[in-house]
Amino acid sequence: MTRRQTALQRGAVVGLALLFFDVALADEALRERIHREYKHQSYMLLEGPRGHRLFLFSPGGEPVHAIDITIHDALLASAFAKTRSADPRVRTRGLTELAGVPDAEALDIALTLLTDPSAAVRSEASQLILDHPQGASLAETLGLVNDDEED
Repeated sequence: MTRRQTALQRGAVVGLALLFFDVALADEALRERIHREYKHQSYMLLEGPRGHRLFLFSPGGEPVHAIDITIHDALLASAFAKTRSADPRVRTRGLTELAGVPDAEALDIALTLLTDPSAAVRSEASQLILDHPQGASLAETLGLVNDDEED
């Protein structure tokens, strides 16, 4: 493949991507991670409300690689909103949806909800702290005990 053909192919891919992909603002952490991982390679990141698409270009005549990156921010925002509900069941559901999310904000919300008037919400908040990747030291400081480990 000649340089002209390669340039035309890349231009066509970029043009089509821009035509069919809505452009929006992306998370700065994602940009930094992609730059760190692909800084020695030619790439283009297209950001959209439903996800992102990363195009990796190679200097040779190899085809362009596209990687789709889905965004779960809408799900996280919904779970965070549920934790602020007046209904204890909805707050419990929000904490349940945040289980396994390594986000620091999930840990902050769980810590706040440890003083909730509802016992079910307090129980779910303590479980979220125990299960959170950065929650071990906080759980130890608060004296939280995993009920499953006691049996």
